[in-house]
Amino acid sequence: MNEFNISPKEIEEGKTMGGVAYITWIGLLIAFITGKENRYVMYHVQQALIVLLFALLTPIPVLGWIIGVGCLVLAIIGLLNGFGGKVKPVPIIGTIGYKFNLVKPAAATSQSAGTPDVQ
Repeated sequence: MNEFNISPKEIEEGKTMGGVAYITWIGLLIAFITGKENRYVMYHVQQALIVLLFALLTPIPVLGWIIGVGCLVLAIIGLLNGFGGKVKPVPIIGTIGYKFNLVKPAAATSQSAGTPDVQ
């Protein structure tokens, strides 16, 4: 939790949408639209998005099927984390989701906190 500065209040408010994010692309879209101000929801949207992108490889014969089963397992793990109030990346591919910059770790945000916005 401290790594992403997500408050217990945000976790409590976002548990439902955090889990919904892993239920197909429709759930991901609903969670993204309804939870833009909640860092917990956006964290799980970020994780679900990377799982969904890897799941797009499933049409590839044999290798894709293995990846598809793996993505199903990762989606179930993410679903349990989302509904359970846990801020944990999904195994193996979860850290790739940080590149989407929906929710940055505190170390990354504190470096840019001292620089003023110039427009």
